[in-house]
Amino acid sequence: MATRRLVKNIFGDRSSLTLRALLREPKKKWTLVDLTKEGISISLASDVLSKAEARGYVERVIKGPNSYTRLIRKDALLKDWLSAYAFEQNDQTYYLTTDKNFLKTCALYLKQKKKIFALTQYSASRLISPYVKDGRHFIYLDLERGEFPAFLKEMATQLNLYKLVQGGNVCFALPFYRSSVFRDSGAVKGYPVVSRLQLYLDLMTFPPTGTEEAEHLVSYFKRKGQAFV
Repeated sequence: MATRRLVKNIFGDRSSLTLRALLREPKKKWTLVDLTKEGISISLASDVLSKAEARGYVERVIKGPNSYTRLIRKDALLKDWLSAYAFEQNDQTYYLTTDKNFLKTCALYLKQKKKIFALTQYSASRLISPYVKDGRHFIYLDLERGEFPAFLKEMATQLNLYKLVQGGNVCFALPFYRSSVFRDSGAVKGYPVVSRLQLYLDLMTFPPTGTEEAEHLVSYFKRKGQAFV
């Protein structure tokens, strides 16, 4: 009989899908069947929920076929998630561009190449409600790890990007959360942008000004009667 592998990190790539669902609809009474519709196996969802209950994030009500789970401590969940994740966990490569219309140029190039991408960090927040003055670009690319270097080299040539010894104003990244970054992205002003939750996680773990930008977005959405996360 095969032994089921237990979840070691509920904030990992696949396991975080359960938490993302709970945070997306925090008032919903989630069943395991609901979570399977999110592309999560019953065994994985059950294990994540058990650990989330042990940490006090959720309440699990056992009523046979009417059993459900609901989120009860969202702030605690988010706080612990920020301690477990950092934007640095994404594979990143920086370049320098002098193109004032770089985002438009890059988006057109990626679409022509039929490559899926999503904006994050200040690239995303500028489209929603800019606050911190940071003109850098941050773009997640949906590429295989082995494909990443060659594609970037080709793109750098085509878009006149310069590789510096250190730093730059364009960051291309392979996402740590490959299972959710592109699946949960949406369009803002015609550009694909990561989910609000992912943007919050990325900004809050990006010193020195990411936290300031995230807190501004919290206030911005609150004024609109919405939750950022």
